[in-house]
Amino acid sequence: MYNYFNLLLLLYVMVLFRRKGKGDQGEGRGRDREEEDVKSQHKDRSYLEVNLEGLMAVLDRLDMEGSGSSKSMDNTSNVREAIKIARRFNQHIDSLKGISEGLRRRVVRDELTLQLKGIVERARDTITNVIVEVSKPLPEPEGVNDIALISDKAKRMLNRIGDASGSHRRILYEFFPAEARALKDILIAMKRDVDVLDSIAKSIDEHASSHSRCRDRIVRLMQMEQEINAFNVKMKEMREELDTLEQERAEVKRMREAILKTSEYIELERIISNARIEYDRLLADVARDFSRLSRAISKYAYEIGFEKEKYEMLKAVMDEPARLKDVNADVMRDVLGRVSDGIASGRLHLKNPDKDIENVYSLMDRLEYYINKCKEYEGIMSIYGGRIMPYKDRLKIIDGDLERVEREMGRVRGMLEEYSKRVDSLKSAMDVEVQQLTDEIYRIYGLNVRITCLKHSHTP
Repeated sequence: MYNYFNLLLLLYVMVLFRRKGKGDQGEGRGRDREEEDVKSQHKDRSYLEVNLEGLMAVLDRLDMEGSGSSKSMDNTSNVREAIKIARRFNQHIDSLKGISEGLRRRVVRDELTLQLKGIVERARDTITNVIVEVSKPLPEPEGVNDIALISDKAKRMLNRIGDASGSHRRILYEFFPAEARALKDILIAMKRDVDVLDSIAKSIDEHASSHSRCRDRIVRLMQMEQEINAFNVKMKEMREELDTLEQERAEVKRMREAILKTSEYIELERIISNARIEYDRLLADVARDFSRLSRAISKYAYEIGFEKEKYEMLKAVMDEPARLKDVNADVMRDVLGRVSDGIASGRLHLKNPDKDIENVYSLMDRLEYYINKCKEYEGIMSIYGGRIMPYKDRLKIIDGDLERVEREMGRVRGMLEEYSKRVDSLKSAMDVEVQQLTDEIYRIYGLNVRITCLKHSHTP
């Protein structure tokens, strides 16, 4: 691990000096040209390839005090600059003390009224007391963490003196003009130093914030990568489940096909199908013959009247011809004979009575045949239907299994699609995070990074 970090830091220092050399050559160029140089360096520079865990360690190492990185160099420069400012600020404090002593020794003019003289003396004493109270030398910073503390202390000192002198500004300039001008010049100089200290402190804080943001981005990237890995594991399991379901479906279909191709099943289906076709034709003939008599039967029922049971028998057969198999042929002939007699006697007035009588006798002649054939076809379908029923029951179970498997396959495919969308979304988010991370690392460390071991590596 020690050699690994030494190698990384060596690469980084080489990058740093290259960047510095190019910066020295361009001191006289404008802002636009400098930005172009930075972009060119960023484009042409070789990359440090590292995974997320390694990158976290590299950033922490680079951010340590005395690590030999550009941050360390910048910190040293910042501390030196802050020391210079603190020393200069302390010189201003000494000057303030001198002004304070001068103000104390100044005698207020005697020609003033006692009341006004008291006001002037209180204003003078207030300012001198504040200067004496707050004018404590600034300590020289020993490290970058001290700079913000010193900056805050200098600002508080400057604010106290500025508030005191500002509240008595008119009295100062009226009765102590030389001291007022000197105080103003010193406070302006102190304000410049405080602004520089504050700028350095903010720069250091921004660097720390940038480092923290980089760490946060790395953590988020790790979390997103873990989520992607988890989704990939689930999707792998789902694909395996889908393969298993596909095999199960193929097996169910094979079993179904095996039944459908069984010679006995095929023969039974053929017999039942043929019987069904012939039976349907027979029932169509029955329905046709009875429909030819529908008007005559209706008029007989309305004008003469059937016995209730016999009329219900007639109506049932006319509504459902298959029920003819349950009818007694002699009873049906008797009913039809009454209809024929009613037509022949003239009690039923029809447009074509002779044709209606002919239709009645035609049906009566075929009645026995119709009833027997109905019973025959019903018997065939009952016998062979019973023999084919085990096959049908098995097919019903198989069809249920097939429906279940295909429904489960649809569910798994839906989840696969949903997980795939989530992975794509995470990858897009990772692209954004990686771009922002590598840009920020380059900005604060001048280091070009290519992150490896991601699901899709990103190069800035």
